[in-house]
This record gives sequence, structure tokens and C-alpha cells, in this order.
Amino acid sequence: MSKDKTMKQKEYPEELTFDEFDSIKWDSAKQFGYDDDRPIGQITQDVKEYAEKTGGQIYSQVDAESEVVYSRGLRFVNRTGRYEVVKLEGYTVDNS
Repeated sequence: MSKDKTMKQKEYPEELTFDEFDSIKWDSAKQFGYDDDRPIGQITQDVKEYAEKTGGQIYSQVDAESEVVYSRGLRFVNRTGRYEVVKLEGYTVDNS
């Protein structure tokens, strides 16, 4: 008789500082919006399609109280226009 061993998936952090983001050894990472003068709608469409294709987590650069941070998910209140799609094995994606 075998037991169903279901491992609980970890959640990506809700918010990360630049240092925290850079200190993580991502399995994969791709940046969008840097030196890209296309309309934001085209950039975010590319971000969503890439995240869906790769199973990656989207992070948006946003203004926090005193610094710019990475916020989990696709944020349109993103003054910098920069997004990252990252992936870590064993983590659940939430791109809401």
C-alpha cells in the first residue's frame, strides 16, 4: 500500500527589495521594459505571454514607502516600466 506524498508548494515572496531580489539564485530570470520604448501595453503583453509559456512568476518594480521594490504580480502602477519573470523549482506561481 503506497501513500500519496504531496509536497506543499512554497509561495514566492509578496515583495522584495533590490538586494533581496538579487540575492536569490533564480532557476531562470528574464527582464522586460529596460531600454524598451514600446507602448507599455505591448511590453506587458510580452511579459504575460512569457510567464505563461515558461510557468514563471512576474515581479513588477514599484515605488514603496521609501524605495523601489519588486512586487509579486503584474502591476500597472509601475513608474519604472520594468518587469522580471523568474522561476524557482517548488514554488507556486501567482500572477494575479
